[in-house]
Amino acid sequence: MRLIQFVYIVLLWGLPILFAWHSFNKMEEEKRRVVIKEIKEPLFIFGAAPITIGLLVFFTGSVSAPGIKVLQHSGMGLVFLGWCVAWVEELVNRNKSTLKSIAMIAMGIFGMVAYIYLY
Repeated sequence: MRLIQFVYIVLLWGLPILFAWHSFNKMEEEKRRVVIKEIKEPLFIFGAAPITIGLLVFFTGSVSAPGIKVLQHSGMGLVFLGWCVAWVEELVNRNKSTLKSIAMIAMGIFGMVAYIYLY
């Protein structure tokens, strides 16, 4: 692995972690409790976290191992899993707009078709 790839991966994973840690340390105690409570919720664990980690894994795979597509595909799989969880939660719990739910599923399908077609 070249040095520039290593630096990119360290920055890709390190900067978000450092910024989150720094922001969490600057918070008041009450806000920290709220953030910890939200992180423990299933929607975050199965929705937002896979999307974030999936994007990081995808970009890591595209930089560190361009010939090996396993990291890119697993990253996109995590993003799709998180998106599906968020879509189902939006459809079941909030049920604000059927049109918005249909648009969200259409965007997800379009994104997956575009990814499969391009890779």
